[in-house]
Amino acid sequence: MLRQNIFLSTLASLLIASSAWGQGVDYIKAHYTKYEHRIEMRDGKRLFTSVYVPKDDSQAYPILMKRTPYSVRPYGVDQYPEQLGPSPLFAKAGYIFVNQDVRGRWMSEGEFVQMRPHRANKQSEEIDESTDTWDTVEWLVKNIPGNNGKVGIAGISYPGFYTAAGIIDSHPAIKAASPQAPVNDWFAGDDWHHNGAFFLAHMFNWMSRNGRLRPEPTKNFPAATFDYGTPDGYEFFRRIKTLGEIEEKYLKGAVPFWTESIKHEAYDDFWKSRNIRPHLKGVKPAVMTVGGWFDAENLFGALETYKYIERNNPDTVNMLVMGPWRHGGWSSGDGASFGDIPWNSNTSVFYRKEIEFPFFEFHLKGQGKLDHPEAWVFETGTNQWRKHDHWPPRTAVPQSLFLRADERLAFDAPQEQQGVDEYVSDPSKPVPYMNVVAPGMKAEYLVADQRFASQRPDVLVYQTDVLEDDVTIVGPIEVNLHVSTSGTDS
Repeated sequence: MLRQNIFLSTLASLLIASSAWGQGVDYIKAHYTKYEHRIEMRDGKRLFTSVYVPKDDSQAYPILMKRTPYSVRPYGVDQYPEQLGPSPLFAKAGYIFVNQDVRGRWMSEGEFVQMRPHRANKQSEEIDESTDTWDTVEWLVKNIPGNNGKVGIAGISYPGFYTAAGIIDSHPAIKAASPQAPVNDWFAGDDWHHNGAFFLAHMFNWMSRNGRLRPEPTKNFPAATFDYGTPDGYEFFRRIKTLGEIEEKYLKGAVPFWTESIKHEAYDDFWKSRNIRPHLKGVKPAVMTVGGWFDAENLFGALETYKYIERNNPDTVNMLVMGPWRHGGWSSGDGASFGDIPWNSNTSVFYRKEIEFPFFEFHLKGQGKLDHPEAWVFETGTNQWRKHDHWPPRTAVPQSLFLRADERLAFDAPQEQQGVDEYVSDPSKPVPYMNVVAPGMKAEYLVADQRFASQRPDVLVYQTDVLEDDVTIVGPIEVNLHVSTSGTDS
């Protein structure tokens, strides 16, 4: 009997704790009223917007908004989601939550353009994502009862791009923004290309599902699934000889951005116009950019968004948070490990409670004391958070590592004037990126044990002698590599 009473007491505590966190549809229904609006933009197109307003009208609340191409589901004023805001902490604290289908997606009118280029010099009715954000915010602060006139924006990945694009020449009501794993340049480093190298498996997997046209507003536009016909993505892509074969055999003209993008194999105007970095100007709100060291998709975007906002807006409060996470790994789970590597703490829980939530509470409500550093950076190896007043840290000392003969790596430059290491590459037997069977790009590959590849004759591995002292690597890494090839395409 004693054990049963203890169990029931513990269960009751868990239920109370769950409710306090504001998790679940029932909590959201009990504390928020949902509205649906079609907000008109300056060119007459209307964007579908869901608004959740606290039922407690004894105070005014800030607006916290997410703009997304991935749908604001569930649709219907009587349909509620499991969670509002970046984490359950926000629903408990009280915000007006706004979710919007971006132009041309799901229930919003207009034409959808992948990574819509920013217009630096717009005419009166010309639009881009900054104007759509401005027009939305202008309408919200004037028409949503009970708002305190302050707006925050947050989003992960593609919504991270819309967050960053939305604070260019930002509306004065926007006081806080958090672009998280934001896409900012699809050729230089994000998603489809890493320093120009084409990530075929990743782009094909995403575009085959999410790149299809939506001809008119709809609540039912499920992402198409693609049947690889095999669980082995290595074998699937190895059999394909040309990108044209993918278009003709598998996509068949249904994904126009794929069709267009494979025509542009160099960093030409097609890609440069989709580089948002030089346009990150006129940023007025406090900004907290978030990224993961093991984000296989948008690690580049997080670091570059922070860097360019810092460079172009010297008077703006600009923070960087980098944790030991996969793509979006900070937004759910405890963040205690990734792959086979433990971090010895619940890094995601710490971020949501001690960094993200206080940031918005302070800038949108004036509550709490914000003593965040310029950069919160998780240091792997020692597995601890470091606070820096500048990124990269001013105390960091530049070092050079040199490739040496016999596959050695050293801090001292080689004395010999010339040296060559060579290997034979067989295009019909490419090097696997990971020693597993999977159709696409697995998120874990950045922490995977890749020593299996070192046993191949077409892989060179360079290694230092045993280090006598600990070495901490921080900041950007630049590589100068001199190669020659007998191949015509490599």
